[in-house]
Amino acid sequence: MSSGPLDLSAEVGGARLPFCAMNAAGTALTSNDLRALAGSQSGAVVMRTATVHPVVHPEFRSLHNPGFDKLVPLARDLVALGERPVIASVSGGTIDEFALLARAFADAGVAAIEANLAGAWVDVTLAPFDDLAVLRDLAARMTAASAVPVWVRLPDRPLHYARVLASLAEGGVLAVGVRNDFAQFEKLLLERRTLPIDVVAVGNVGSGFDVRRALAKGARAVQVGPTLGSEGAGIFARLEREMRRARGER
Repeated sequence: MSSGPLDLSAEVGGARLPFCAMNAAGTALTSNDLRALAGSQSGAVVMRTATVHPVVHPEFRSLHNPGFDKLVPLARDLVALGERPVIASVSGGTIDEFALLARAFADAGVAAIEANLAGAWVDVTLAPFDDLAVLRDLAARMTAASAVPVWVRLPDRPLHYARVLASLAEGGVLAVGVRNDFAQFEKLLLERRTLPIDVVAVGNVGSGFDVRRALAKGARAVQVGPTLGSEGAGIFARLEREMRRARGER
């Protein structure tokens, strides 16, 4: 039996989270969903991915959003609640768009900005993983435009992680999110070496055991997704209970 309560908070990529598990971008789409997360045990409120212009075409379903001019005020409202850190997720077709979005959400007071580079749209426009100079420039421009930490969500495919992480670190990125499986999360951990970038394991989290396992392997936090399931925001209270019970706490 432990003599003291387990500290389940996390310092991730320059942001302090009260719990080491949060939602992934796209799991909460409406303002009501996001407000429910703000009142939950989630470590942060991760907003849906925002773009400069509204995206409604069915081919871009993963990026559906009303445009950043509608989402920045919502971010400001969520920040004003003061209940959980707010993480903005952004995507664009040019480096200028990423920089504009980083500045806008930083001005709204979010705790961190996650550049979502996981979509096919980014691959066919910027192609940052084909030319790491582009990736480094993207990271540097976002960092310079923002007064808050910048994270990057990596695509769901294996990459040359040592080179990718080195380029991101040079650009000032403090954390990366990567799919929680052997080919990506664990391979990235092997190639990260001593680079000063925190890792967030994304997906394949259904229990407190899954969270504990990801942390034990080297993640600083996890993101639950692609959906929160039938529990909705209540999943985070369960994950916390399961992690505490595993340690012998009541």
